[in-house]
Amino acid sequence: MKQILSERVFLNMAGKESSQTVRLTLHLQDDVDGAILKEAVEATRQRYPYHQVRLCTVNDEQGIAHYAFDDNPLPWVVTAGRQQVTLLSEAANRHLLAFAWWNDCIALDWFYPLTDGTGAYRILRTLLYEYSRRRYDGTLNSEGIPVAGDDISEEETTDPLTLPRPESIAPQSVPDKPKALNLFTDAVVPLREDEREVIHIRVSEHELMERVRSYGATPASLLSVLLSRAVSRLHPDFSGGVPTISLAVNLRKATGTPLAHQPMVGSVTIPFREEMRGRSLEEQVSDCRQWIALQTHRDNLQAYYYGMHDGMAQLEQVPSLTMRHQLLTEAHRALRQHATVSLSYVGQAAMGAAERYVREIQTEATSLHAILVEVSAAGGTFCVSFMQMFAEDSYLNAFLDELSQQGIGYEIADRHMVMLAPISDYRKNN
Repeated sequence: MKQILSERVFLNMAGKESSQTVRLTLHLQDDVDGAILKEAVEATRQRYPYHQVRLCTVNDEQGIAHYAFDDNPLPWVVTAGRQQVTLLSEAANRHLLAFAWWNDCIALDWFYPLTDGTGAYRILRTLLYEYSRRRYDGTLNSEGIPVAGDDISEEETTDPLTLPRPESIAPQSVPDKPKALNLFTDAVVPLREDEREVIHIRVSEHELMERVRSYGATPASLLSVLLSRAVSRLHPDFSGGVPTISLAVNLRKATGTPLAHQPMVGSVTIPFREEMRGRSLEEQVSDCRQWIALQTHRDNLQAYYYGMHDGMAQLEQVPSLTMRHQLLTEAHRALRQHATVSLSYVGQAAMGAAERYVREIQTEATSLHAILVEVSAAGGTFCVSFMQMFAEDSYLNAFLDELSQQGIGYEIADRHMVMLAPISDYRKNN
């Protein structure tokens, strides 16, 4: 049994407002063979012993409960159809992840305390390889893909919080930021209550990367600016605050733990300052990248990571698991005022030789903010999954028009209400 450290933020946070579950859906070139998929899932499970766990609690010497992971030898669950099983429940064999398949789709549903997007992509790389070599090509090259039988290093299994901290952390100074626009209070269209719709936007990788290179940008910085420009169209006077992007960042490099399997994600905020409104797109991208560079300096990210977990260590002294959740939920809700839109881009899927069998990857998740954009890149396609809590498409249409103005073609691949796996009540009686 292993007491949880890096994962406890998300365990204390998950609840009715945010399940902290995510669905990644691989769209393949052909319909899925369910029997082969089950074999591939079992082979994948053998590669990740640290993901074969169930959630439990242990008491310290003072009788205070803390979350822990215990070994779970039961198989990962694979179901036919879009519907998810309840994670952590008997239906999921008490695992924190499960799989589903239908038509040409394979979906991974997971609970964020298990791992983040970077870790989930690792699982999908292994799964796609194991499925493809059984379905298509028994000699498929596994170069760059984690597979069963690999030597699993301590770097992959060790919790970064158990390692010595840097002797000195000196964050760079970051200028004060203007007030951020809050779409929960100042949106120009009505909010949906507790509902989020996802619109999966398919974009040519070639066209997007051509624009990225022409502006000296990255996919994340270009999309940050286009999203900010779209929001600013609907809020021309900036009276409620400036459009501000909360950009997810990977903390592994800054903490010197590139292979860590724990959730290692943070965020930085990028304001679209009023003086930027009339500037060229190239200047806006440059300003965006400067904000990102300042906040992603190694020492700044180290201060973010260790500061967050020092706060969690204090929260762990609250005797009740339910009270910890309530306190963190209130603090989390207050963070809405610091950004307008959440944006996450893990990077290229990098699925090796088996990527030829993939059409695209779609993402569904929850967020602090009324607009969440998750970006994936696989099979020559960027999928921009635009999730909104609005009954009207004003913000979506403004963003799509920004893409068009840059000569970036797109098509709507799908749209529906966000479907995420529920979680069992793991705080019951606590």
